Amino acid sequence: MSLHRIAVALFVLPAFTLSAQYSGPESVEYDPIGDRYFVSNTGSSVIKVRDQQGVVSDFASVNPAPYGLEIMGDTLFACSGGAVKGYLLTTGAQVFNRSLGATFCNGITTDGTFLYVTDFSGSRIYKVDVANNAHTTLVSNTAGTPNGIVWDPLGQRLVVVFWGTNAPIKSFDPVTGASTTLVPNTGLGNIDGITIDCQGRFLVASWSPDRITRYQSDLSGGGVDLGVPGLNNPADIDFDTVNDRVCIPNSGNNTVTLFDVDCTTTIQEGSAKAPRAFPNPTSDRLRLEPPLAQAEPYILLDARGLLVGGGMLRPGIDLDVTGLSKGLYTLQLTRAGAGIRFVKE
Repeated sequence: MSLHRIAVALFVLPAFTLSAQYSGPESVEYDPIGDRYFVSNTGSSVIKVRDQQGVVSDFASVNPAPYGLEIMGDTLFACSGGAVKGYLLTTGAQVFNRSLGATFCNGITTDGTFLYVTDFSGSRIYKVDVANNAHTTLVSNTAGTPNGIVWDPLGQRLVVVFWGTNAPIKSFDPVTGASTTLVPNTGLGNIDGITIDCQGRFLVASWSPDRITRYQSDLSGGGVDLGVPGLNNPADIDFDTVNDRVCIPNSGNNTVTLFDVDCTTTIQEGSAKAPRAFPNPTSDRLRLEPPLAQAEPYILLDARGLLVGGGMLRPGIDLDVTGLSKGLYTLQLTRAGAGIRFVKE
């Protein structure tokens, strides 16, 4: 049976908008192990946490007010003024505080080993070595105002969106800081956040217009409006890889939008949709639904994009992931070209 790549239009499912709980929401970070959402609030200087039942509670107070959020290991890191601070996921206790000498730390991401932080006003990117409580200036001049930042594990690069009119999208080498302009002119104004969805596509949040725009993984062909309703100055977004959901803080009206999407992008002939991983998260074994029709070569990438495994998947045989450390992984089917994200708990 031959494999045909068939483009499938993005199918929009309900958007859940949560209000009256937040004050200047700036960043949302999904916790796949706890299946919950962290939200930084610049108005109240508090990081909130929201569970899947919709209950919102205080997680930690942060001063100066928290902006970008990123989970690495057992810690939630937050941009705070010119510093990065860390809070234990289990208790909210502060366990890390590193002054970067930055003007305004805004966006933050990780490759699983280092944190990378944008200095909005200083036009810099810092590289933070949490294990050794150290940092370096990775990029001393980004030639623009950097805002959201995300680690692209397949491209082994940092992808950064910029503030201003006709904002660009650039990539930076995590070792040398060398820059490549990926999209010179998006036609968007004031891009605040960027994330990667379940199929490796980039999603960016802009203020002008208020929208979430999707780009292909190679950022070719221009962007597509996802049509998310009710946006108002959408800020630092994240993607919930367990529930296939874009997480959007609306800094303009104190709400958070959770927008469900269909992540199907390719299908096999005679099959309803591309395979998905179940259960997700998992602690031991992973199966694909619908099952593979034939043996399929695969590679396994960790959150940093490093190769941690590979082999041949066969129809009806589960993948044993017992030996993997806790975290986010991508199962790449090399023949089909499908990238399937899952969480090992």
